[in-house]
Amino acid sequence: MMSKLDKPLTDFTKIVVETDEKYPKTIAIITSDNYQLADGFRVRLTLKDKD
Repeated sequence: MMSKLDKPLTDFTKIVVETDEKYPKTIAIITSDNYQLADGFRVRLTLKDKD
């Protein structure tokens, strides 16, 4: 399920991706200049088009 934000990634300092369980497991922590990732997962980045 995806949510639509007016200004995505501009009002946040950190994104935490977790499992949806009673005791969630952290999958990824993403900041503007770094990321941490659990074993067995990957991050795919898409560059912003130049204006």
